[in-house]
Amino acid sequence: MAVRSGVRALLRNILGSMAVFVLFLGVLELGLRLVDVAKGRGFDWGERNLLLNQRPLVPFRTFGFDPYAETDAGRAISSRWQEHYPLEKPPGSFRIVAFGGSTTENRVEEMHYPLRLQQLLRERLGRDDIEVINVANQGYATPHALILLQLDVVHWDPDLVILSHNINDLTAAYFPGIRPDYSNKYSNEFFLPDHENRYTAPNVLFQNSQLYWFLVGRLSKLETDRRPDEPILRERYGMEPPGEARAIFEHNVRSFVRYAQSHGITVAIGSQPFTPGLPFFDIHWGFKPDSYKAAVRFPEHEELVAHHAAYNRSLERLADELDAVFIDNDAALGGREEYFTDSVHYTRAGIERLAENYADALLAAGIPPR
Repeated sequence: MAVRSGVRALLRNILGSMAVFVLFLGVLELGLRLVDVAKGRGFDWGERNLLLNQRPLVPFRTFGFDPYAETDAGRAISSRWQEHYPLEKPPGSFRIVAFGGSTTENRVEEMHYPLRLQQLLRERLGRDDIEVINVANQGYATPHALILLQLDVVHWDPDLVILSHNINDLTAAYFPGIRPDYSNKYSNEFFLPDHENRYTAPNVLFQNSQLYWFLVGRLSKLETDRRPDEPILRERYGMEPPGEARAIFEHNVRSFVRYAQSHGITVAIGSQPFTPGLPFFDIHWGFKPDSYKAAVRFPEHEELVAHHAAYNRSLERLADELDAVFIDNDAALGGREEYFTDSVHYTRAGIERLAENYADALLAAGIPPR
């Protein structure tokens, strides 16, 4: 009997300890959610959840965002940052669509250059029917722009499209075995969904717990901080960019412009600003994952700066050849460190200056018409 009583007492202690532990976890879960509410994130904030934030596979584009949304008024165009526009262009309105990679996507303090450009054009022309839709996405290059234009944007009846690509196309030249679709770059695991390491049993089991994702995030940061940084690997290319890669880039830009013009759409091509300081390069590429660093071979820094400038010259020459509007953003912002957070991404002041440069150039060209 004494043994049985001892076993029962032990079980009660174990169950009591488990109950206290579960209650403790529940209090932590509730406390974390209340902190999120206090910070304006909401009780069920999803940014920690790796399953919700898994990079999706997008047909024909590999990755990206959904350019459509269901609203109370029906199906609408959804910009990269979820500003909504009617699928059918309103009569009399002037619709602009801005293409690019992360430098066009770039948002600081809830502002990105297409949204600021929309505000500036409306203010200066005294009309509220000008739309500037941002369809850029981090990592996008000219192949993504071509597909997005042909499969989606052309159906939105735009009056003007703005194309600004450079660095994402240029870096494709530094991945081995350049291909016209840049699959030599975009097949790298950095650009693909990591389903294997996301959909683990614990992640699926505890996917609705904010506390679980908080702890996963902290442990992941500790592991990353302990891991030595892989060096950026470099080789000599010369002061001119690889010829085959530059020819692919120019072919894609030419194809984009001609296709848009064949549908009666005016095209503006913007050069990409660059700040050449080596510390800005290290900020931009120094924190890429090992899979990226192991595959890419960057040129020496002075060569990279020269290659980027050469791609901008290609854009200017193609704009002249194809009767497109050329907007020299690099002349307005390039090398001005106060406008940059790294080699090509902007501060809030940079976004403002970029939007002003676009607005000045477009209005000088009579776009939109007064």
